Amino acid sequence: MRSRISKKEDRLRDEEIMKALEELAERLSVRIHYEEMKAFEFRVEDGSCRVKGEPSIFIDRKRPLKEKISILARELQKFDLEDIYIPPLLRERILLPNDDQANTGFEAQGSPGSDAVSKP
Repeated sequence: MRSRISKKEDRLRDEEIMKALEELAERLSVRIHYEEMKAFEFRVEDGSCRVKGEPSIFIDRKRPLKEKISILARELQKFDLEDIYIPPLLRERILLPNDDQANTGFEAQGSPGSDAVSKP
């Protein structure tokens, strides 16, 4: 019974982190797109780009929540966050870059330069 409670609490914590990351993206005027990446005719990876000049982040909607958090945090780190209020939950655990990212609890998917569209 104890493991169920902790899994539920962990899920609620992850949902809270995801919501805070989405709110941060909104404050940065970054649009988040949750798409089914396999639906495209060419290979598309999660990451950031500009769509009609506007910053956007694309995330495969079928990814598990922890992976979505990792991708969104990784991509938001690329923006100027110095003058933006970031809740301690995000600042300490997600958005403060570490050399090895050991304290984040999340592993980034893909390499930092892999946020471009490529053909197979």
